[in-house]
Amino acid sequence: MWEKLKKICSHIDTFFDQSGTMLIVIGGVLVTLTVVLQVVLRYIFKAPLFGLEELSRLIAVWVYFLGAIFGIKQDSHVQGDVAGLLFNTRRSRSVIKTITWFLSLLLCVFFLYHSAKYSAWLYGTGERTTGLWWPRIISVGSMFFGATFMTLYSIVNFIKYLNKAVTQSREMIGGAL
Repeated sequence: MWEKLKKICSHIDTFFDQSGTMLIVIGGVLVTLTVVLQVVLRYIFKAPLFGLEELSRLIAVWVYFLGAIFGIKQDSHVQGDVAGLLFNTRRSRSVIKTITWFLSLLLCVFFLYHSAKYSAWLYGTGERTTGLWWPRIISVGSMFFGATFMTLYSIVNFIKYLNKAVTQSREMIGGAL
């Protein structure tokens, strides 16, 4: 049963990796093109295109949250790792990483709760953007989407480092006997 679940999760993870990477690249290109186009239209031709900035912001916010998901997934987000300088054994570093991921998980759960609450409220109001009158849930929903996957990957990383810390503690105990 667990092996089948692990296999399904692995396939979902691989699909998310491939599609997420593609969406980040496409989104980055689109944001760049829309900004360049708007600058050219506004400052060279003196005729800005209505709604292009709103489209650019919508794409950018989704790219930001996809990037945040990947940063958490790959444990490559910005870190101030002073503890790594103070503790130089593998076990102590694993314990520090476990504590760090536990705190990150708590923050992600807090963010998930509030983004879900805000998204549900916003969806209920039917609020629309001021320019193109798109439902605001399209952009704000990126927070809830990002928070969901950031929480899931924080759980995975917490379990990974907890397992490392426990395994290395057992090795130390076994080596001492």
